[in-house]
Amino acid sequence: MFTGIVLAALGATGLVQQTDTIVQTNGATGLELEVFQGQVVVQTWDRDAVRIQADHSGSNTVSIRRQGDLITVEPDVERGYGFAHTMDFELTVPRGFDLSLEGVGLGVDIAGVEGEIEVTTAHGPITVRGGRGSIVLESVNGPVHLEGARGDMEVVGVSGGVTIRDCSGDIYAESVGGDLIFENVTSSDVEAGTVGGALRYEGTIENGGHYTFGSHAGSITLHLPSNMNAEIETLTLAGDIEIDFPGAPSEPERGRGVRGLRKKEMAFQVGNGSARIEAETFAGTIRILRAGGM
Repeated sequence: MFTGIVLAALGATGLVQQTDTIVQTNGATGLELEVFQGQVVVQTWDRDAVRIQADHSGSNTVSIRRQGDLITVEPDVERGYGFAHTMDFELTVPRGFDLSLEGVGLGVDIAGVEGEIEVTTAHGPITVRGGRGSIVLESVNGPVHLEGARGDMEVVGVSGGVTIRDCSGDIYAESVGGDLIFENVTSSDVEAGTVGGALRYEGTIENGGHYTFGSHAGSITLHLPSNMNAEIETLTLAGDIEIDFPGAPSEPERGRGVRGLRKKEMAFQVGNGSARIEAETFAGTIRILRAGGM
């Protein structure tokens, strides 16, 4: 089964214990961790082994099991004390490992992983640098930062902002109370929406791609390549539309919207119109600018 060394050191009060275990992978391809609350830091190395370090109370231990291709890690707490238990982990995994991390009050920092990543927490920030294939990140109350990922990305920060930087692949991103920021993104399929925050996109527009951006009360700013091929449609009910592209109409069309509001629409084409871009907001301003412009 597993081989390794467990080092336990009790603090001066006898309340703090550290687990430090090295587990050979023996063909495992991923790690799954579930903990109620705490901090989890993940880094990589070029060994066929997993190192698990944890700080916890002296009365609790760490349970490590093998389930199929997964190494599963979770606190093994005293009966009656698990619900509010806090445990901090530092994990070192093979570079290509898949990760699944879940908790209620969980802060997560992952760097260098080249496998699939799934992180779910109710309260806490998520920072991921890396990831390949399927990347799913969700925090109900905390910011989410994803950088350097390649694959299919689903990123949700319900009451925190979302930042996606230097990533490539299909992207779905959502926020309720925070901003959505895309920087140096390469994608042919982006769906992004926020209720109370601003949305800013800087990235490619691929031929045949589809891009949908929405905000209820925030602005939408798109920095787009001047040599793209796209059809662009914009709509706002209580805001403005500003376009910095040759061939765009000088003024938006106006019409009657919901609740008597005078909606504004603007549609135009750049190049051969291969891609489709839609931007819609209720009360914010839509700005479509050439990359590098103000």
